[in-house]
Amino acid sequence: MLHEQDEQFWNLDEDNEEDELHTPPKRTWVKKTIIIMLVILLFGNLIAFIPQVYNLPSLRFLKKDSQLSQEERIQQYKQAVVNVSVGDRKGTGFNIDPSGLIITNQHVMADDKAGIVQFLHGESYLADVIVHDSEIDIAILKIRDHETNLPTLQLETENTYQAGDPIHVIGNPLAFYRIATEGTVIGMTPSESRELPMLMIKAPIHSGNSGSPVINTNGHVIAVVYATTTIAQQDQSTTVGLAIPIDYLEKYLN
Repeated sequence: MLHEQDEQFWNLDEDNEEDELHTPPKRTWVKKTIIIMLVILLFGNLIAFIPQVYNLPSLRFLKKDSQLSQEERIQQYKQAVVNVSVGDRKGTGFNIDPSGLIITNQHVMADDKAGIVQFLHGESYLADVIVHDSEIDIAILKIRDHETNLPTLQLETENTYQAGDPIHVIGNPLAFYRIATEGTVIGMTPSESRELPMLMIKAPIHSGNSGSPVINTNGHVIAVVYATTTIAQQDQSTTVGLAIPIDYLEKYLN
């Protein structure tokens, strides 16, 4: 009898143990719900971000960049184009001196006196603003490191460009870096916000292209991109780029 009772208690213990193993831990459903909500939130943010980066215009300029980057001269140009970072702002610049003299837009730098420039080879440098001209939206930076062999772009000394002349623009549009595009010169145009006329170009220009060099067929910089505008062309609105002619910088570069 005692043996039977012991056996019954033993079986009872086994049943309890089995029940405990198959009972979900307390609040497990709460943890699962939180995880599912986080996954949905992150997925939603990703879905919202993808169209901004990989939209039709960006896919087009990525394809064009892939084609142009096969050319040796484009590869050389990219060596001298830099990413300019100032806090949460990002823009483009380009180097014109082996010791590190960077041209970009004033609105990229705003009121900051220094920024970080990064070259294609991966090196980053702290650079100080030595020229600040809000009238033409130009800033020139000098890197602090004592470099002597940084890649450069040459500036055009003769402004002989005409409407229809082919050009290349290299910059950091949207979330990409050193994207090469091509286009043509439209001509000089009056500017509502500037006293001097600016160069209008037909080329894909996007946020982040500020400070991009406009390069002619000789490989020389003829202007610096600073904005876009909309014009009426063939009964429809077309977005075009605006750039500062390089001769406007002559007084600083001499």
